[in-house]
Amino acid sequence: MTETAAFAARIRERYPEGLTGIIPIGGTRTTYILENNRRSENPGQIESFSAYADHVETHIRDLMSGFFEFGGQNLVAPILSYQLFEDERGPAYVDMATRQSFRLMNEDWNAFYKAQDVDPYFAGIDTLLHFPERELQHRLGVEMTEYQKQWPYADGRRKLIWEIAPIPLFSFWRAAAVMGEAAQAELEATLNGVSDLDAMYEALYRYYSAAAYGTTIPRPHFYLGNNRSGELKLRAMLPISLLCGGPVRLFFVPYPTLLITRETLQAVLEDLAFGKRIRSSNADYSGKLTQALMEAEYEHVMQLSHDPTTTLGLLRTTPANDGG
Repeated sequence: MTETAAFAARIRERYPEGLTGIIPIGGTRTTYILENNRRSENPGQIESFSAYADHVETHIRDLMSGFFEFGGQNLVAPILSYQLFEDERGPAYVDMATRQSFRLMNEDWNAFYKAQDVDPYFAGIDTLLHFPERELQHRLGVEMTEYQKQWPYADGRRKLIWEIAPIPLFSFWRAAAVMGEAAQAELEATLNGVSDLDAMYEALYRYYSAAAYGTTIPRPHFYLGNNRSGELKLRAMLPISLLCGGPVRLFFVPYPTLLITRETLQAVLEDLAFGKRIRSSNADYSGKLTQALMEAEYEHVMQLSHDPTTTLGLLRTTPANDGG
């Protein structure tokens, strides 16, 4: 057994329900420019969007392959926000992003899904179907809907959920229509029959996640996003909106997520699965602390609290974002 296979076996043993993660696909243009255009006279100009898409997709498939090879079972991949379709970056970029999204259903991706034993889902596309029929975004939503109807889904496979232009509140508002009267009645009966708050949440999670994703997956165990210059953003709408303060771990890298190496990905999963516990199970600290320890901790905390620069999330000026 190889080291990778042994690690994957440990992960599957640690998460018998299936390791579930969120890795947003961010910094695609930056990734392409850094690796291909950095020596050009005008590095920010992308001459060929087809070459750009090919390059980005190679990185995406490599990152996803690593997740599955290390024992991952379910992956949510936010790729486009609904704000992008509102001309956040201009009509030319909106058109390009929309057209490139059709590629997620082409032969190359079909081959990847089959090679990885993955069932693909397109979540959030109810917003695309809300566009007028004459719009390209509406056609993207229709084709993704039809694609899912034709895909031969099967139990036991890994799941890849592409998150595209979601507005979670819209998906939840439509949940009753999507799930049907029988599922709604079953949920109501379940809620009426339990008083345990965890059981209530689990029933609600199963119902609304199935409505939003088109399938059921466990609550995500981790989020791995990017943090450039201290900018801490959660770039996943549906999975985060479905959480209820649960123990999902948040990881951030200070560069585009497509540049995450296999070594870094494994280190994240190692820390997630086998690192020190984050949540304390102690309800009473009596007898567990010493005066000397608390005095030292107080001095340490006061030092940090009087230094504003220790605050995570403060934007930092770097050559990359200062025009230098």
